[in-house]
Amino acid sequence: MYLLSESEEAQMKQILEHLRFGVHTFEISQTLTKEQFQEVRHVARFRGKMIPSQGKQESYTLLDKERPGITVTLHRLYHHRTYRVNVKIEPCRVLGSDDPTALYRYSKESYQKLQKGCDRYLKTLRIPGGMEDMPVSRCDLTCNLIFENQDYVDGYLRILKKSRLIPGYKVDKFCVYEKKAKNPRRANKHSHCIRCKQASLLCYDKIDQLKMDNRCPHELEAAAILRLEAQLKRPALKRTLGKDDMKDNQTLLKAASRQAIPAIQSYLARIFPCRGLHLRYRDAVSAVEEVGKEKLRQQMSCLIRKMSDAATWDSAVQNMRTQHYKNVSDKREKAIYSKFDALNINPITLPNSSSIKQVPSLIQLIEDS
Repeated sequence: MYLLSESEEAQMKQILEHLRFGVHTFEISQTLTKEQFQEVRHVARFRGKMIPSQGKQESYTLLDKERPGITVTLHRLYHHRTYRVNVKIEPCRVLGSDDPTALYRYSKESYQKLQKGCDRYLKTLRIPGGMEDMPVSRCDLTCNLIFENQDYVDGYLRILKKSRLIPGYKVDKFCVYEKKAKNPRRANKHSHCIRCKQASLLCYDKIDQLKMDNRCPHELEAAAILRLEAQLKRPALKRTLGKDDMKDNQTLLKAASRQAIPAIQSYLARIFPCRGLHLRYRDAVSAVEEVGKEKLRQQMSCLIRKMSDAATWDSAVQNMRTQHYKNVSDKREKAIYSKFDALNINPITLPNSSSIKQVPSLIQLIEDS
């Protein structure tokens, strides 16, 4: 088993300065009549800039500088002959926070203030009903990992990009035509996202994102924040929070702000089959040399090598099977992972040139915080 000295253990505990969690954004939506849709669009044109969609579905997004934290999008669905309004809310901004990294933690007082502010704005736009009348259609359960320096953010993003893909998910990248990022190439470099129809896990360098959008305050320019965001649509929220916490928006947000860490931990457990330390490549190879059984030792060394060369966990395993060990069954694969855990090392390694000697797995890092 790979053991740390007392000084190394103390240093490992200091790399994460703070762990903050809560809700980043949530969305509420409802259907409109044709007359309501036209009235809301007419009023919105006098509030700010209306951005039409570039995709197959016709939509209009209101950019209202006088109401930060609320984004209204109108959808006209020709195929179904229906009209919808979607309201994206960043609760901390609506409540007046100047910290662009802040996450919402429910309290009765803050929720009442949030509801009052949102209802006032919806009424201004002639959107029928209030915040509690429009069910939450998506909620982002979020963790901010605040490190002592940027090297850890970069290191963990590299590790995340090599993680295993959950069945039914696909890697999702920023594209120029979608206009979700000012600089898609830069955004893809500093982020990793996997997505299915009902949910996604987005991991990104929060400070780089703020700098790219010209929203980074001077006091945060030297900060190092890795954001992990479970973006869950309503069916996924029901599975995560439970039926009882879906009865109204207030109850849902209370549960969501409390369940952010378990939701992120659930994702990490699925994308990382092993939870040992990430060592430099040469140190991981040396640690595996202690394994007594020759065949197991060779397979573990091969996996470390393939993991270093390949882009992802899945491609590394595939390369190992096709090029060297065609008889590695799923059962044998799990036995290899168990041995890595027994040694307290991870097959995803850090480069030999890394300024960091070793880091705990994200699963362990969050559990110990």
